Amino acid sequence: MSRRQRGQVAAEFALVAAFAVAGGAAGLQFLGLAGDSLRVAHAAQEAAYVAGSLPAADRAASLTPCWQVGGGLLDPGGLGEAPVCRSVVENFGVMDPSRAQLTVAPEQGRYHVTVRYAEPVGSPFLRLFFGDTFTTTQDAWSR
Repeated sequence: MSRRQRGQVAAEFALVAAFAVAGGAAGLQFLGLAGDSLRVAHAAQEAAYVAGSLPAADRAASLTPCWQVGGGLLDPGGLGEAPVCRSVVENFGVMDPSRAQLTVAPEQGRYHVTVRYAEPVGSPFLRLFFGDTFTTTQDAWSR
């Protein structure tokens, strides 16, 4: 093998290795986004369950619901229906609750819960498909 051929092989290997690393990083982030979507779906289901399970006395309180206050999801404290917000945050695990939006609306004797989560996309390859942020929205209803 001549010196020129060895140089060509090394250049081709470097090019293939760079694409393999970039593809692997994009694949890992894609799996992370899929996992986040599953956690958001579970958080919405749990929040709907909790909203439907709250005693009427807790709902009748004149406190502003935690999802209607900026930062209420992070610190529901003395806000109304705080268990709903706490259930969402608990089900997020390592996800950042400050990137989430929660809405809860009564509909015909049950509750419609929507959780929206926006995750920044770090992979340049995935940005071609998702843009700068990947937003997942999940709906759930209490029984």
